[in-house]
Amino acid sequence: MKKSLSLFLCFGLINFLNFSLSAQSSIEKLTASFKEYNNTFPWEKVYLHTDKPHYVLNDTIWIKAYGMIENGGEAPEATKSVPLYVDLFDAKFERYIDRIIIKLEDGKGQGDIVLPKDLEPGAYSLRAYTQWMRNFGDAAFFHKDIWVGELGEGWEYAGSDSKLNLGFFPEGGDLVEGLKSKIGFKATDAYGRSTDVIGYILNTRSDTILRFQSEHLGMGSFGFTPKENEFYEVHAKSPEQDWSKFALSRIQKQGYVLDFDPLYSEEEIKVEIRHNLATANDGKKLFLVGLSKGQKVYEKEFDGKQAINTTLISKEGFYPGLVTFTLMDEETTLLAERLVYLFPFSKGNATFKTAKAEYISKERVQMEINIMDEFQRAVEGNFSVSVTDAYQVLQPENAENIHSFFQLSSEVKGEIEQPDYYFNPENPNAEKYLDNLLLTQGWRRFSWEHLAKLSSPPTYGFEEGLTLTGKVYKVNEKPIEEPHALRMMVTHRFGMPILYEGETNEIGEFSFLGMDYQDSVGIYMQAYIEKEKNSGKTTEVKRNEVVMSIPKAPKFQERNKALLPSGDKFQDFDDYLVSVKEAKNLMEQFRLSQEIELGEVTVTGKRSLKPDNRAIQYNNTPDRGMFVTKEFYYFQNVFQVLRGRFPGVNVIGDVFSLYPTPVVIIRGGGGSIMNSGGATFLIDGMRVMPSMVGMLPVAEIERIDILMGLSKGAVYGADGAGGVINVLTKAGNPNYKWEDEPVIGNTTIKAKGYVPIREFYSPSGLYDINAPIAIDYRSTIYWNPNVDTDNTGKAQIEFLLTESKPEVFVNLQGISKSGEPIHATYRFKVK
Repeated sequence: MKKSLSLFLCFGLINFLNFSLSAQSSIEKLTASFKEYNNTFPWEKVYLHTDKPHYVLNDTIWIKAYGMIENGGEAPEATKSVPLYVDLFDAKFERYIDRIIIKLEDGKGQGDIVLPKDLEPGAYSLRAYTQWMRNFGDAAFFHKDIWVGELGEGWEYAGSDSKLNLGFFPEGGDLVEGLKSKIGFKATDAYGRSTDVIGYILNTRSDTILRFQSEHLGMGSFGFTPKENEFYEVHAKSPEQDWSKFALSRIQKQGYVLDFDPLYSEEEIKVEIRHNLATANDGKKLFLVGLSKGQKVYEKEFDGKQAINTTLISKEGFYPGLVTFTLMDEETTLLAERLVYLFPFSKGNATFKTAKAEYISKERVQMEINIMDEFQRAVEGNFSVSVTDAYQVLQPENAENIHSFFQLSSEVKGEIEQPDYYFNPENPNAEKYLDNLLLTQGWRRFSWEHLAKLSSPPTYGFEEGLTLTGKVYKVNEKPIEEPHALRMMVTHRFGMPILYEGETNEIGEFSFLGMDYQDSVGIYMQAYIEKEKNSGKTTEVKRNEVVMSIPKAPKFQERNKALLPSGDKFQDFDDYLVSVKEAKNLMEQFRLSQEIELGEVTVTGKRSLKPDNRAIQYNNTPDRGMFVTKEFYYFQNVFQVLRGRFPGVNVIGDVFSLYPTPVVIIRGGGGSIMNSGGATFLIDGMRVMPSMVGMLPVAEIERIDILMGLSKGAVYGADGAGGVINVLTKAGNPNYKWEDEPVIGNTTIKAKGYVPIREFYSPSGLYDINAPIAIDYRSTIYWNPNVDTDNTGKAQIEFLLTESKPEVFVNLQGISKSGEPIHATYRFKVK
């Protein structure tokens, strides 16, 4: 953790600063640069609350997403990002499994992932990120490891290496001769898992000058004063490895030491700044600067001539959270640094109250939730609640939750074991052990070196909707030299197509931003330019080479396999779990009994067709009609297809331009209100404007029906007086064979839209006694992603219990209106 980089050298990369290194002005401009950095690169965090930590095969992962951004304000705000990308991948073998895109609205969204039927039992990981977070790398992404497998299945990471890793981290960054320092240490095994350790330090004469041992999860700290011209070695052992030799941190001849005591009192932190500079620092001033949540929260000046400076910092001046204290001189040179977590007041908490004192299986539970802050004031906010069978779903000890993630895990380096331990008021040493943790966690979300990023804009921006980018090329591979008009259609197998128009830049590049569509879609695009003919009219000239792309997923970062969840440690002698497994086996046998295994048979006949009601008004018998076959695919619009192909049907206007839209006149027809005296247009039986029909790519049209007489057009009333043209699309045909459809047109691409929001299934409570079998042993009893507390801090939920009998676990997570992450749990018995 040695800090030797001078900030003004870092600023040399930022050519627009160019400030002189005068005493106070340097600090002022440093503060201004920090503020500018947080305005330009605000820190975004996302968290996924899932209904449970592990799943059985063929299960569903229910997800509530929370996104916040810290931009230097007093409180975090809802993120501006809208698409949130959630990937599920095999963490053990690093295989991609599935992806959904959750639509965030006011920083909140929901979705679900149905686990594939052929998924193998094992450890899997969820990864969530926005495009903006990619500016900061994988360290900014949210990761959550889960287990998928049946009850009782599990695995243990097999490894025979017993090597002990032991790291030492001097407070502030350096050990300095003659100055007492606090040293944090952390012990892990060969696979990155924490392990207990004991050890001692020897001097040059092999005298034991200090003994130490870990206190919590392999971590601890001790005070140490290195002597001049002395050398030290460390001997330590763990349960897995016998005594081994380790090196202590490098010792500096001269330097600064920061000594923080966060536990000095409930109200104050004691800070000592010590140095051993022989020149008394040449009279330079020292500055202690504190940063937290994207803003400067503390600054104090000290006399650099003094060998020891002492001060007390009031905790009341801070919000709860991590603070980075940096010691620097008046030339903004880094001297020492320290991470401190402050608890000036406790977090908000929830209480749960049920309508009855006791419940039995399959009974309906009415529950009141009351959320209050530390001053017993009501907390309004939006929360998600999961209710699970506590015997089927084992909750990991002190597991990650929204509070521990937003306040701690998202701020420091690496994975933190049992992060909620440090926020549990029942743990008397939580604050002390958290301070040991921060001594050993070197990375944090901001470092002064990051100011160099101000020399260039962010690579990725905030996405306000789905994005599609690409480029248009000439057929002869010559570069594009003028803008091209773009026409894009997003088709879904259900519902009407969505049409977009745009334009490339001078070299053919384009971006469609802020799009909004759900589920898997097909995207078809045309690119063209308009040129004037001698007549003064315009014509479209198509370009056949268009490349489109959707945002690519970043590479998966390897997870520590030794820290992956290892499944459930259920035992066969647990009667209740045996009953659950037997019930599930019974249900599976019942399902299989409904299936009949056939020998070799030959099946002939027609496939069952769904009703096609697009032409039901005229009984699917138009006066004229045509199927649009492949030879028509290179026409630019439906008006070109209609011109000259039907007797009595005249297309008036420029069929190469949609502005103004051509008019179709049908012989014997009157005037249509919707088309300025021409025929009425339909798409799949629904009335539309002619301009919308003209934007349909011809390759997406299945057939065209024309109603010429009043006998059939009369069903459309006055709009049918001028005749009717019904354009039937492939997407609108419920029986269309998509597997036979070739890829045609300028370009096509398949893309995923936002995941459709599904409702969690909750039984009505009315069981059919005549049903052949009805056994309800769902492990997730209830899931509600949107529970809002009112101005009294209260909310009501209601759910039906399953066959579960021993215990029910309630898990509430969410964010208050003031931006505070809140987590609370509750358990109750079922008789």
